[in-house]
Amino acid sequence: MSRSSQPDFFAAQADLLGPPPKQSYTPSLAKVRAELNAVLEKARLAKEMPWTAKEVAFWKTVFPQMTNWLPSEEAGQLRSAFMEEISRLEASSVGGSASTLTASQRRKRSATG
Repeated sequence: MSRSSQPDFFAAQADLLGPPPKQSYTPSLAKVRAELNAVLEKARLAKEMPWTAKEVAFWKTVFPQMTNWLPSEEAGQLRSAFMEEISRLEASSVGGSASTLTASQRRKRSATG
């Protein structure tokens, strides 16, 4: 018996179930806020950069994107607070690893020594 002459039992069963439900990709605002506030709190409590250079780059990209799910005023406040903390931590790491320094700090450092 050729393959095309075999009945498709699964097609009939799929019709009984109806179309698949549409999936929602909208995140929970409570979960988004919790994650953003946890990251911001970690930065606020740190005396020096708590993340590797790769993690800093990740959070500099992802944090602002995550805030886009929130109301615009709240999102703006969180983005500002986050960038303020990152700037503070990067400035405090002048004596630390060159990988966590900003570009201007690296230029100053290389010019002086």
